[in-house]
Amino acid sequence: MNAGGNKQGTRLLCVLAVLWLATGCTDVAIRPGLPEYMSKLALPVFQNRTSQPDLENELTQQLNQDFLVDGRMELTNTDQANAILQGTIVQYLLEPLLLDVHNTPQQYKMRIILRLTLKDTKAGQNLWSEDDFEESTTYYVANTLGVLPEDEPTARRRLIKQLSQRIVSKVIEGF
Repeated sequence: MNAGGNKQGTRLLCVLAVLWLATGCTDVAIRPGLPEYMSKLALPVFQNRTSQPDLENELTQQLNQDFLVDGRMELTNTDQANAILQGTIVQYLLEPLLLDVHNTPQQYKMRIILRLTLKDTKAGQNLWSEDDFEESTTYYVANTLGVLPEDEPTARRRLIKQLSQRIVSKVIEGF
């Protein structure tokens, strides 16, 4: 009976070993990164097609800061760059989501929509382009449900930070 128990234990170990090995062979989606020679990025000020003043400068400054903090790409001028990230702020939308009994907005949804292009200057072609790159956030203007209120400029800075981090990730980690 002890020998039969050993056979079952051995079979179980074999099955577990095969399953363990099989998990290492799963089809994992690997996002392609930048070509190895691409280490210098030019980041011209984005264009602003909205009525929001200075939005292009706020976003470009945040992108500069986030690329510098990340450190994997050197920011430089367009003449020395291996890649150029160009962007246009296409829309800035502010939509009331929650109204009080007097129809005064209590919560807003803020969205920024961009057109982005990453150009490989060595190959002379676009690595990727995206027409509807969007990020959004919500914020309360009144202390509703115990949530601290924010004003529009504060929520906008938070949204720009989120947007910038997504762009940096898309440029560096894959497209």
